[in-house]
Amino acid sequence: MQLVRVLFSKRVSISCLRVLALMSLCALLSSTITLYRTPKVFALQAKPPTDWSFYISSASTSTAYNLGCNQGHFDAGHSPVINSEVVLDFGEQYYSDGSGGVLLLSGIQISNAQVQAVTEAFARGYWICTGNDSTSTLYLAIGINNYGNATSASGTTWGNNVAAAQAYNKSMGYTSQVVMFGANDIESWCPSNCVSPSAVISWVNGFSSVSGGYKYFDFGSADGCPQYSSNNGGCNGAWNQYYYWYLSWGATAALALPEIYYPAQAQQWAMISLYGAQYRSAPVYMQGPMDEYDLDNTTLTASQAWNDLWTDLNNNSATAQSLSFSVEIHNE
Repeated sequence: MQLVRVLFSKRVSISCLRVLALMSLCALLSSTITLYRTPKVFALQAKPPTDWSFYISSASTSTAYNLGCNQGHFDAGHSPVINSEVVLDFGEQYYSDGSGGVLLLSGIQISNAQVQAVTEAFARGYWICTGNDSTSTLYLAIGINNYGNATSASGTTWGNNVAAAQAYNKSMGYTSQVVMFGANDIESWCPSNCVSPSAVISWVNGFSSVSGGYKYFDFGSADGCPQYSSNNGGCNGAWNQYYYWYLSWGATAALALPEIYYPAQAQQWAMISLYGAQYRSAPVYMQGPMDEYDLDNTTLTASQAWNDLWTDLNNNSATAQSLSFSVEIHNE
């Protein structure tokens, strides 16, 4: 089944072919991303190519364009077609309503307009550098963390950044191959600095209030959460398994792309998913793991992160699922 659209003379056949051990999956994807929340279970699943995500350290649109172009070349160079998932991590929102833009991890403050410009340049690079390939799709997420401000107002601000980038893509004809998301590095490792779970829920509510029904990826860790139990055990600070379940899946806008830097993190997320299966409406169905091996080679490789997360989830029939993406974070 194919969806065919013509934009800027590019024939678009939106499909997703992922090579799996012993079988293949062909699924129709749409910009509404509805199928992202539909579980599919397969045995002996092979890891797809690993996509690069980035800590953004400047407002350079030329750098962002080149990174997007690299991803476009990478996707276009594969047969059968592959899709990709990329997070651009902009650091911390500035001011309680997010109106001050973001404070990058490099210590530079940039405006929301600059966030949008960097994002749009990445999308433009991807579109141009896929060349004659008109079927690969990039799921591009712009992310922040919960180290600083998390309020309903700052969530709305971030949702508006996503909407502005998507509007630009639509005006340029890129939306056949670039779909926009938000993202939040939600963590509890710093209870004296990271905001509370209730504050992050407020952020999610603000983000979800933006017209367009945009999704966001939770690409954080579940610090201090249980590795071997699923009865809403406590995590660091005021956090527990419920909050991680809700913020990565229970909320309508939420999708899970968890950090899997160490084996324990895969176990923690498997237990959060099991908590959801046992006590809430559903387990957490995950996009795949995010690793950081390029930045710290004492952590899991992309293959190890994939194997650990997939194995821990599929060890229990209540959380068994396929994964779609392998993502690794890099410096810009």
